[in-house]
Amino acid sequence: MNREETRLELDATTLRPQDASPEARAFVEKDAELAAWHEKRAAFDEAASAAFQQAAPPHGLREGILRVMKMPVKKRPLRWITPTAIAAAACVAFGWALLWPANSAMAAWESDSLNAVAKVEYGVTRLDQKATSFEAVRKHLTRSECPCPSALPPGLAGLRTYGCKRVQVEGRAATIICFELQPGREAHLVVLDNTGLCDCPAADEPCFKSSKNWRYASWSHGSQAYMLATTADEAALKKLFGLT
Repeated sequence: MNREETRLELDATTLRPQDASPEARAFVEKDAELAAWHEKRAAFDEAASAAFQQAAPPHGLREGILRVMKMPVKKRPLRWITPTAIAAAACVAFGWALLWPANSAMAAWESDSLNAVAKVEYGVTRLDQKATSFEAVRKHLTRSECPCPSALPPGLAGLRTYGCKRVQVEGRAATIICFELQPGREAHLVVLDNTGLCDCPAADEPCFKSSKNWRYASWSHGSQAYMLATTADEAALKKLFGLT
């Protein structure tokens, strides 16, 4: 069994770990990177499951699904979609909506940034480049002509990194850099050009906010806007700025 086969099996058994084969469990025990991915994937599935259990289904959902299932199915080679597939897709969309971290009170660029960060945190999108140090990340971003931070909060400088991801924030090119904050906790730094940015944050004055289970700070430095977001507590976030 190789890593990809192990990942697929673990992905299918995050809520029933007892169903994973002994080979898969043995593989994850000796592969630290796969173990970290599996921990985050399981946490996401558990959170989605808890959200589904707490949320009341929309009125008439059951009747609507049954009505669709009773409709005659026209044969359309290579284009058919079963009612079960439709229901499954709706459940996935509903689950992600419950876990969507942004809220309507946030600036548009902050909302885009935090949603992109959450997708990386939960493994919905993969990193473009993996690297264990900021210097390695910086070299990759410079070579790829991606947005690269001109300055870091002091507490980030010595932290191990996981890598980076290029994203779009309010139609602008932006970069997410993932740092290991604590065992099992990450801090994600978003950087983008702030020229003409609506609701641009104050220069060199981090503003601390929260949304759902996320804590984040936003600020500007020179021609760049930044967001630093984490699921750790606010004290851990402020410590990265040398604040207590």
